[in-house]
Amino acid sequence: MVYKILYSEDALADLESILDYIRTENPTAAEGFGMAVLNHVDLLKSFPYIGRPVVGRKGVRQLVHTPILIYYHIQENPNVVEILHFWHSSRSELKF
Repeated sequence: MVYKILYSEDALADLESILDYIRTENPTAAEGFGMAVLNHVDLLKSFPYIGRPVVGRKGVRQLVHTPILIYYHIQENPNVVEILHFWHSSRSELKF
């Protein structure tokens, strides 16, 4: 079963902020890193449960693409994975 990937506005803003930071030093690296993160997210189309559940956040899972934490939620009907946030692991804990 293939799931559709949707990105929340917060997730898109998070990713853009991360990539903007990288771009200040190395635009080429930012592009490559961004593609690597999105390719990792694409795994969720076929394997939505590969991320671990987030303690205390019912229905939220976390996929790690070091140093980025990818928070997402799975909807079974229809088959959708919603990306909630991209969070750099060096930042303080994400507050949902």
